[in-house]
Amino acid sequence: MNRKPGRPRTASTKAIKDIRRATRKQYSAEIDGVRDVTRKMSDENSVLARPLEEKFLKKRILLFSYAFPPIQTQMTPVVVKPMAALVRQGYHVNVLCADPFSVYIGRDESLLPYVEQNFKNVIRLQPHNNLISKLRIQLKVLSALPDLMGVLHNQAFNTLMQMDLDQYDAIITWSPFHSINSVMQKLKQYRPEICWIAQFSDPWADNPLVKRWFTRFWSNWQEPKAIAAADFIIHSSKYSRDLMTKKYGAQFYAKTDVIPHPYDDAIFPQRPKATNKRITLRYVGVLFAQRSPESLFRALNKLLIRRPDLRDALHIELVGRVPSDMLETEAACSLPDGMVTSVSNVSYVESLEKMYDSDILLLIEANVKQNLFVPSKLSDYMGTGRPIVGLAPPGASKDILDSLACWQAHPNDIEGIASAIEEAVDYVASGTSEPWCNEEFRMSYSVDQVVERFKSILHKVDVA
Repeated sequence: MNRKPGRPRTASTKAIKDIRRATRKQYSAEIDGVRDVTRKMSDENSVLARPLEEKFLKKRILLFSYAFPPIQTQMTPVVVKPMAALVRQGYHVNVLCADPFSVYIGRDESLLPYVEQNFKNVIRLQPHNNLISKLRIQLKVLSALPDLMGVLHNQAFNTLMQMDLDQYDAIITWSPFHSINSVMQKLKQYRPEICWIAQFSDPWADNPLVKRWFTRFWSNWQEPKAIAAADFIIHSSKYSRDLMTKKYGAQFYAKTDVIPHPYDDAIFPQRPKATNKRITLRYVGVLFAQRSPESLFRALNKLLIRRPDLRDALHIELVGRVPSDMLETEAACSLPDGMVTSVSNVSYVESLEKMYDSDILLLIEANVKQNLFVPSKLSDYMGTGRPIVGLAPPGASKDILDSLACWQAHPNDIEGIASAIEEAVDYVASGTSEPWCNEEFRMSYSVDQVVERFKSILHKVDVA
């Protein structure tokens, strides 16, 4: 039975966890009994017994994420892929998400067929229809306080309190809209027995990309409370987890893990790769001041001096938003006409098609001292199986490129970039079937393998 908002429950968290643990211990004993029976059966009879065991093992999860199709954010595909994989493995995943109400967030419907195939129950939140909510939505200065989804706080909390949360083994939340964590922190005051697994993705209070003083103030205020309330926290890079561990110590570290962004073969084109007239190198994503193609252009000029045979053999395509001045530099204008082209923003599924039909994929990371972030497109790059050339400083992305054993160089190393491109181009031109990377590591980013990590987390918090 759901409680109405009021005073938090007075039962101790320890007592509640003891009850949960005892119940699950008895449940585990019943499951072990089922397994013992099925093992003793003959092969013929075990086929008939398997549905009985599966019936005991299926779980129910509530996915609570503002980033969900058709809302267009970098994290939206990252959210749906592992949760869909859980569904394919017999889990029941219901969804509480945001309706695309904000004029400051894009819309991408390309993943809706994938969503409809995997998620049968989806509740979409709309802000309250009052003056304050309308002002917060329409006025840009108010819309991002503390983030674009902050206006949903009361609506999300009230919806959760009205739901039958006892049917779920866990609620899994996903940032990047960290206001979702304050909703869950409040919910845990009233429903402390609910198991909350929080995916933080990027750093929260110490995110170096967040510049607004109010957001930083709010984050520093909310982060400790949310961390204390969460039963488990997932990061997408060890650098993000280590950043928080410095603040919260070993107790925090014990309830965290790093799970990579996955790729899902089911979303890629189910056809042969397109044949390109020229060897096509593609970058997919947004470019900005610190993430610039300038080093790439300078390296290409250097490469063409010693390899003039490549002048008519290469095509560089930048897919996504590119500031016009980046294509007007001396290095860019020195390249042969038509070698570099740009394509405006495309849908997520279209971006996967662009990656899939490439001959070489380019990763351009921000030229910073240490990179804390792992772009989700790197996982999708790996999913295509196409060779990758990376321009990355020390940090999370470089660690992946190192383990992948592909061509890479620091963004400041112009000669290194030129050599990396040359080697990748020669590899493609040779038509060899030799692997270009550590194939075992590449496959570890498959959603079928990553979902096992999520299942392991569920076991750690005693819900599986």
